[in-house]
Amino acid sequence: MKKLVVILGLSVTLVACNNEADSTARTKDSLDSIANVRKDVIDSSAEVRKDIIDSTTEQKKEALDRLDSLNRRDSATRQ
Repeated sequence: MKKLVVILGLSVTLVACNNEADSTARTKDSLDSIANVRKDVIDSSAEVRKDIIDSTTEQKKEALDRLDSLNRRDSATRQ
């Protein structure tokens, strides 16, 4: 999120400090660039969240396997 703010701030600053006459094409290019940066941030955030979900799921599965193996050992010693 911080990267997004920095990139947007830098983009706005560069556009604002432009001494040449503004053209529609440059403005459109800037808007496209900003949109692409935002999309990249969203994509990377989604990938991080997917990785977190996957690792959490794996940890829960491992915990269930350990619990199951403990229950099997416990029931074997009772017989």
